[in-house]
Amino acid sequence: MKKSKTKLCDLPDVLLSSIIEKLETQSNALRLRASCRKFQPLIPPLPKTLLERQSLNIPLPFASSSSSDNNHFHYSLIESKVFAIRPGSEDASATATTCWFIKVQESNSGQVRLMDPLSRFGFENASDKLKLPKYLNMLDYEVKELAQDFELEVVDKDENKVDETYFLIEKVVVSEDFEIMAMHDRGKVSVWRKGDINWTSIRLDLGNNCMENSFEDIIYYKKKFYVTNRRGVTLYVDCKTLTVMLAATPDPLRGLSDGLNYLVKSDKHLYLLVKCWIRMYLCRDNKPYLKLHPTRFQLLKLDEEKNMWVDFDLISENRVFFVGEGCCFSVGIGVGEFAGTLKRNCVYFSDSAFANSDDAYPGWTSAVFDFDDYEVWRFSKFPSHSRIFWPPPAWIKLQD
Repeated sequence: MKKSKTKLCDLPDVLLSSIIEKLETQSNALRLRASCRKFQPLIPPLPKTLLERQSLNIPLPFASSSSSDNNHFHYSLIESKVFAIRPGSEDASATATTCWFIKVQESNSGQVRLMDPLSRFGFENASDKLKLPKYLNMLDYEVKELAQDFELEVVDKDENKVDETYFLIEKVVVSEDFEIMAMHDRGKVSVWRKGDINWTSIRLDLGNNCMENSFEDIIYYKKKFYVTNRRGVTLYVDCKTLTVMLAATPDPLRGLSDGLNYLVKSDKHLYLLVKCWIRMYLCRDNKPYLKLHPTRFQLLKLDEEKNMWVDFDLISENRVFFVGEGCCFSVGIGVGEFAGTLKRNCVYFSDSAFANSDDAYPGWTSAVFDFDDYEVWRFSKFPSHSRIFWPPPAWIKLQD
């Protein structure tokens, strides 16, 4: 007996609604909406999360220059996403291993910018020179969303951007319910929840009435905020109650290398990456200066039962790590998933020490660290690595 096939458009509305609720990313929802007219009433063109983000009225921090500023200005939450883009199945000119990484930022006004995947540098004024597309129709390609990056910018009551800095915001992470954690002013951390009048400062209790408020990275993982300091002491913060608990410390027998700490997550684990460097004392125009040159990374994994950062078998993870400005993420290399595009057991990272020209392009400050040979290599020396960022593949459509 021949089995009949049911088309996706013919599924009952209740079942379709259930499928839509399980879509993990906005890009997937929009692709599904465009595939069938029947889906358009079920999937709004602007996702609920974007509408909620636009309605947020985030107060300026306690460090603002004047208390009256909160009546005129507030923060707007801006979201960027890192995508891995592959050619459509009908594109015969592309190889099976072709993939392009790009960050796309969409403001609340709808303006879109193409950005460096590992920094906050935008290329809207150089798209012609760099042969970057002026816009991307995601429906033309196979698209996988890899990470989110959030920023806070000061706007007036009419949502116009204000070119004034109230405090230096280094990183922002956001929960599903729009609780916001920001790292600012050289390592201070604060949290804001919808309805809060002010931001709440997060501190580490060192005992003897001594509190520390200097941290190196923050992340949102398993519905909690995590913060870590330069010693690897890591706390988690309940998004609703703001209860602060110890999450992990380094293994006292293993210790932690001296360097800059980054928190990176996968679906199942939280990692601590430590970027180690050598100090180089150089001279320019007869003036001495210090340059920090990255040399290696240390990688640890959170053991939630022991509340400790521990060593692990990296080979079994089959994972690649990305460390950038405001955004760190990891990618698993499965069967056919990024095979031939990414090299496993590596860290792709951005650092000004590797800027190799005066002309900026995606990946121009990037390098790769290989755990197999413990070497750091500049991107430009290895096209097999750098081509994931630049130049864009031939199958990317450039508009006149």
